[in-house]
Amino acid sequence: MERIVIFGKGGIGKSTVATGISASLAAEGQRVLHVGCDPKHDSTVALLGGRMIEPVVDRISQVRGVKPDDIVTRSPLGVDCVEAGGPGAGVGCGGRGITRMLEIFNEAGLLSPDRYDVALYDVLGDVVCGGFAAPLRRGVGEKVVIVASEELMALYAANNIAKAVVHYATNGIALAGIVYNLKDNAADRAMLERFAALIGARIIGYIPRDPLVRDAEYRRMTVVEHAPASPIARCYGQIAQDVRALDASSLPLPTPLSETEFYELAQRRFIRPQGGQAAAAAKEPPPEAAGALVSSSRLMGRARGAQDGGRVFATELENGGRAVRLGLVSVDEAIARLRGAFPNEARHLSPSDLLG
Repeated sequence: MERIVIFGKGGIGKSTVATGISASLAAEGQRVLHVGCDPKHDSTVALLGGRMIEPVVDRISQVRGVKPDDIVTRSPLGVDCVEAGGPGAGVGCGGRGITRMLEIFNEAGLLSPDRYDVALYDVLGDVVCGGFAAPLRRGVGEKVVIVASEELMALYAANNIAKAVVHYATNGIALAGIVYNLKDNAADRAMLERFAALIGARIIGYIPRDPLVRDAEYRRMTVVEHAPASPIARCYGQIAQDVRALDASSLPLPTPLSETEFYELAQRRFIRPQGGQAAAAAKEPPPEAAGALVSSSRLMGRARGAQDGGRVFATELENGGRAVRLGLVSVDEAIARLRGAFPNEARHLSPSDLLG
């Protein structure tokens, strides 16, 4: 079962993209679970023809004995829809709704590998709360799709989401890439390509601004159902196919920018300066940084099969120290991952061994 998580800045069009992907896959005969992870519980509205369903955390009071049919609502296209829900504005933690929902899923066996072809999670806004990162933190997600636009804050959010992917890569999370949901069809795509290259993300596709999408939203349906033969509907279908075709195990770890790098480069439309005072914060990573990024990827579970004794451990120890000094992982996190990969060699590892 494919596990796709959609992230992006609030208001960027995540739910429109997410429902477009789910509808496209369902129209092709795929078995799809669409999960809205927002207290507003509005991700599934377009799939359900304007109907807002009761959040699962409100519907289910007792976890024990829950069945799949108690949780899901099927759309006309055959998409099984769930809304996590959460507390009202200003009350409690919205991330708790997602955590509780996942507990209910586990009890019902909803995420058993043979039940669906695709499980797609539409997650609220930036990754700023551990609760909303639950699909990453608990290893439920697999492929992260970032929805962004040409606007600066959308790119800022994309960079932060790439940082979260690095943090949770040990759970098998990979960055599938960026979908650019354009506000202006004349936007500078070369700049967007440069930004994606800087953070090590592929561009999955561009969604042009199209009045058919707005018309479909007012009708409370997906554009895939509203205008199935239109170019914009085919655009969503192509993005869905491209995401599905990606092999998560082969996707590289992203290389997000620091805050200083992001704003320095943003002033130059993400063109790296060739020299001068500002180049220090925006230059290409030195060889040791690149080695540390590779090491960080390995420490996060990407290549533990090549353990051939002390020589490999010594190399990983050295690279792990560089990753810590570059701020890619904390000391404790690096030690924990080295112990996980090399339980015998690293069982007595201390911070001084890593940084000495």
